[in-house]
Amino acid sequence: MNRSAAERQRISRLAQLEGNFLESRLPVRAFATLTTPGRLAQHSFDELFSAWIRGVQAHNRLTIGWIKAEECAPQRHLHAALISASSLDCAHAAQLWRFIAAPRYADAAKVEQFQEGICGLGYVLKSLGSSPDDVQFSPNLAAFASNLKPVFRTNSAQRRQHRRIMKQIERAAQHCSL
Repeated sequence: MNRSAAERQRISRLAQLEGNFLESRLPVRAFATLTTPGRLAQHSFDELFSAWIRGVQAHNRLTIGWIKAEECAPQRHLHAALISASSLDCAHAAQLWRFIAAPRYADAAKVEQFQEGICGLGYVLKSLGSSPDDVQFSPNLAAFASNLKPVFRTNSAQRRQHRRIMKQIERAAQHCSL
């Protein structure tokens, strides 16, 4: 995911600042560009993405958070940053998207390890401010932020997921310190 100077110029200052802030707070592990070869209804596209996230989680045995933004030109596609306690199998994630969404379309998925410092999250957020639906955040994102506490009341399922994510982060930190 090497961003050219022209691509970085298309990213608004707001998106760059927000992207840098989120990169400093979240363990972003992968960057994905996912495409479908034909036209799909929004609901169908969302279902494909949800199925893909579930498959990536199952394969990696990790809970995953995400930030995604959809674009319609030149064809419907999305850019997503994947957040998790430890690294993800990017080759499997790309293969899984092709299997789910476009078995005969070799360029349907590009999933790479996230590289800090090249405004990758800013690129995902480049449409920030243009429409409230353009950028979406997974509901579990706050659980990955090392120094953010939940602002709103949570239910028991959300608290369980938060504890599960915290344990995954702790295990990853212990593994790295060995």
